[in-house]
Amino acid sequence: MKILFVGLGRAGKLFSTEHLFREKLHESSLDDVEVATADMADLGSPGGRRLENNLKEIVSRGVDIIVVMEKWQKELLTRFIEYTSWNKIHLFGDICKRNKAEQVPSCDVDIAYRSDHEKMNDGCGNLIEQLRTFIRERQLPAKLSSV
Repeated sequence: MKILFVGLGRAGKLFSTEHLFREKLHESSLDDVEVATADMADLGSPGGRRLENNLKEIVSRGVDIIVVMEKWQKELLTRFIEYTSWNKIHLFGDICKRNKAEQVPSCDVDIAYRSDHEKMNDGCGNLIEQLRTFIRERQLPAKLSSV
């Protein structure tokens, strides 16, 4: 299983999330998971052939899950990746909200409710749980076909 985190490295959230995810991955004893990071700035500029070629290469290397940090990154990736692979792209913010009722503040600012670290921790934990389910579902058909 291969997971790719995509974001802007200069923002810091990308590398912090990757590090926290690797820690949770180690704690969960999921050994067959590869984790990689891609900085959007290194992939190429939006609308450029370099970006399109880099994304096609990434998907061709067998990436199972692509986690993007920002909504615009998900929208951009869907412009360059084949439609059949769109289901591999997940917004990290959506992963953070799974299995929890998100508290909605009375204004647009979220600072009083949860820190960024708590959100990253929840998101990484939810992603680990999804991986366990995905791996179980993937192994079940293999076990049935060998019977």
